[in-house]
Amino acid sequence: MTPWAAEPGSNTAEPALVLQAYLRATHARDFIEAYRYISAEDRRVRDLDRYVRQRSALNGFALEAARKLTESVEIKPAHKQLAPDRIDAVVRYKVPNPDKAAALLLNWNAYQLNSLPVAERRELIDSLEKKRREGSLDMIEKEEKFTLVKDAEGWRIFLNWAAGIKIPLRILVSPSADVDVGLSKNQVVVQPGDLFEISLRIKNRSSQPVIARIGYLIEPPAVADYLDFVQCGFLSPVRLEPGKEQEFSGTYLIRGDIPDNMRQLTLTYDFRLEK
Repeated sequence: MTPWAAEPGSNTAEPALVLQAYLRATHARDFIEAYRYISAEDRRVRDLDRYVRQRSALNGFALEAARKLTESVEIKPAHKQLAPDRIDAVVRYKVPNPDKAAALLLNWNAYQLNSLPVAERRELIDSLEKKRREGSLDMIEKEEKFTLVKDAEGWRIFLNWAAGIKIPLRILVSPSADVDVGLSKNQVVVQPGDLFEISLRIKNRSSQPVIARIGYLIEPPAVADYLDFVQCGFLSPVRLEPGKEQEFSGTYLIRGDIPDNMRQLTLTYDFRLEK
């Protein structure tokens, strides 16, 4: 891994510019533009309509204001591994602080932004441009890993959508000689926007009914909000009859707007008997 010093006009500048354009577009919620910089292999998995529908895209003046704000996004590709048609990069970049930006843009209320009179729109754009020139926007620094591939259109970002999102499933069981617990599968692989079902089989081998509570943990915590529980029959306390085996199922949804670089999350169930 070596420093990536992209210079304007050099061959290595093009991938850096693709990354910068992609990051500006995604942070502006300009997903039609962002799709242009995604590899042809990925686009065969998910078409433009599905990609845009799965996200909360901006339009009208709200999109124009977001584009102006994200003009301040600049990247520093820190490292690379270069092959003739592939680059693995670690990218550091600064983006406007979303909390401070919200104060400048009517708390990102798209309806209010798109309802502004022409004069107020011009004033807002001029204010954003002035802050950009002065460098007075409050910025936060981020770091992400990207893979770029060279296809017929040039360098494009490879997100490996065909691989789907892997979700290993685990269960933590408090020690008990009388209750057996198992999951229907150890892992699922899904695409954003897909539903999937998990079954939990429990056998009470004792001669008395027992009550169990089943909690869950999603890791990493930053993506917990992207896993929705559509229907779950075993998160409330469940009664297990003596000598019986029961099966409980849950249906889940991976939201379509999960970050493109998120390839795996873990779902852990915590099974405990009430005393």
